Amino acid sequence: MLLLVMRHGRAEPYSKSDETRALTDEGRDDVAAVCKERASELAQVKTIWSSPFVRTRQTAKIVAETFEREVEIQELLTGDTPVDDLLNALAEADEDIFPLLLVSHQPLVGSLVNGLCGTGDEHPMGTSSLACLSAEVWARDCADLEWLQHKP
Repeated sequence: MLLLVMRHGRAEPYSKSDETRALTDEGRDDVAAVCKERASELAQVKTIWSSPFVRTRQTAKIVAETFEREVEIQELLTGDTPVDDLLNALAEADEDIFPLLLVSHQPLVGSLVNGLCGTGDEHPMGTSSLACLSAEVWARDCADLEWLQHKP
């Protein structure tokens, strides 16, 4: 199974709350550029899960509109969610939703990618970074990093 993990694009530094911070124009452009770089891989995605925060929904929408997919909002994808909670949700997910794209925040995306691969902090997840992992089960140290795309 394939799991793609994307960190939201660059967001405005200030808003009424962290949840309402929106993407900047540069952030939107970076997400679109990553979509272009990884178009063949993203075209295979069956399901997109996004954090409910504005910047992640906007990031997921760019991907979804590019590849004609729907976005499912998942409260579980906020940055402070314990990785084990997300791993449990992935383990319970039906296999037919994969390849699955998760759009979320730091520290969750970095902890998830590195935790699944057993790589400590080896693989950084900057804004607009997109990682592709493969595994038969979604558990710590059980996945292989297929590739990691940073914004061009």
